[in-house]
Amino acid sequence: ASFARPAPLSPFKSLPISFARPVSSPSPSPESASERVMSHFRGDARAPLPLHPLEKALVIIAGTQLVFMPWALGTMHLWSQLIVLGLAALGFSIALIPRHYTSDYAREGEFRLLMWPKLVRFPIFWLGLALMVYITIQALNPSYGYVQFPNGSYTFRSLDHVTWLPTGIEAPFAQMNAWRMLIIYAGAWLLACSLWVGLTRRNAVQAVLATVVISGAVLGLVAILQRVTGTSDILWFIKGKPSYFVGTIIYKNHAGAYFNLVVTMAAALGLWHYHRSSRRHARNSPAPVFAFCGLIAGVVVLISYSRAATFLLLAFSLIGLIVFFVWLFSSAKEGRNNAVVFVLCGVFVVFVGLGAYFLKFDRTIDRLGNAFAQVQSGEGGSYTSRQLAAHATWDMAQAQLTTGWGAGGFRWMFPAYQQHYPAIYRPHGPNGPMMFWEYAHNDYLQGIAELGIIGAVLGLALLAAGAINLIRPGGLTRPPILLLAGGLLMTLAHSSIDFNFYNPAVLCTWVAALVLAGRWAELENRR
Repeated sequence: ASFARPAPLSPFKSLPISFARPVSSPSPSPESASERVMSHFRGDARAPLPLHPLEKALVIIAGTQLVFMPWALGTMHLWSQLIVLGLAALGFSIALIPRHYTSDYAREGEFRLLMWPKLVRFPIFWLGLALMVYITIQALNPSYGYVQFPNGSYTFRSLDHVTWLPTGIEAPFAQMNAWRMLIIYAGAWLLACSLWVGLTRRNAVQAVLATVVISGAVLGLVAILQRVTGTSDILWFIKGKPSYFVGTIIYKNHAGAYFNLVVTMAAALGLWHYHRSSRRHARNSPAPVFAFCGLIAGVVVLISYSRAATFLLLAFSLIGLIVFFVWLFSSAKEGRNNAVVFVLCGVFVVFVGLGAYFLKFDRTIDRLGNAFAQVQSGEGGSYTSRQLAAHATWDMAQAQLTTGWGAGGFRWMFPAYQQHYPAIYRPHGPNGPMMFWEYAHNDYLQGIAELGIIGAVLGLALLAAGAINLIRPGGLTRPPILLLAGGLLMTLAHSSIDFNFYNPAVLCTWVAALVLAGRWAELENRR
């Protein structure tokens, strides 16, 4: 297969998707020498061409999936997970359809673009496929089967299985088992592949990010309104635990992790648009809109009462402000009006102050203080419970360290190891009710317990591949993408004391942010 005929100084001149087949068409008119010099100096100042219809369709489908997930109660239920898998499969199919470009969509003229070569060069595709196969083997080779008694209790019986293959647990699909986890992981994997392969323009990448930010801001306003009205129901008509749900996300720590990602996406887009408008001396810019959306999301993190998310947001905000002002004054000779920046900062400070007064942020501060006191004393509270659960989870992992107990099997096998820690087994005495742990509140230990060392190595390889795709094109040298990378690190840190990656909305949003950050960095170098 051959490459398409490049045009001088075109945004498609180094298009990373290769093997395009040229179609005979009139050659574009050559630029004069003076036009080429001016284009090289200013960049391509011509009006941007519209997205190809297939790329536009992919942006819509991927955006729909990422918007749907938090609104669908965090996608913690089977019905919403099946919808997400369908949307991810549809987006993946559209991303692989060959595209016929004309002069309406590309300045090179007419050519046909094959999409699959970029997919086969994408390490996350192969590593993710290996993980899907691994979980499928666990699902097909159960070593224990679920048995329920008439009184509602249950036990597990040993099953015949292939001993040299990874094993799983045969458990109810409606509650959790390997097939259920396969649906969740497949939705995130297909989304990552479709975004990497199907997005060829920077404005398409930013459109997906902007969709998540705007949807997150609207959801944040709903969460604030719910807190102000004091409703005990999600969206005022869905039953939920009043002290736990935030907006439409049923668990406050998941809400904190999700809105932290929205904050970082908004910060990245706002900073990029601010820099661009300053460089072009533009009168209008969407930067204040993204800044406001980020502020709304940050307020929701504070009123979520998620202590870890609040602490991480405060640390990110402090570091982000330092980076922003260092960058601002180190490159201040580009005609930007610094007074406007300080006025906007002042307005936002007043807004946060009023919000603190009306939404009672002091409760958040009190909870942070209690958390630090628990950590220092090492006694009592959720901190001690999670430390004991981590020890029990590690005991469980060691019993099946190489291949794990099977995806989705934590909740079923954990009681056998939990019983050795009375404080998290029957905390109200030996005759009291047993505490049932669905998740370990530590994604890394639970991942090892369920998938073993083999699965953990695949997970680390996926993470390393995503980091390489972000770092290799110089993503960490660009402040907007660096802010986005900071948000990714926040979620990784938060997941060491919670189960954020077992929430499909947080998982898919995080995966999308990682892939989009790498794609953005790559396209910035190929303008």
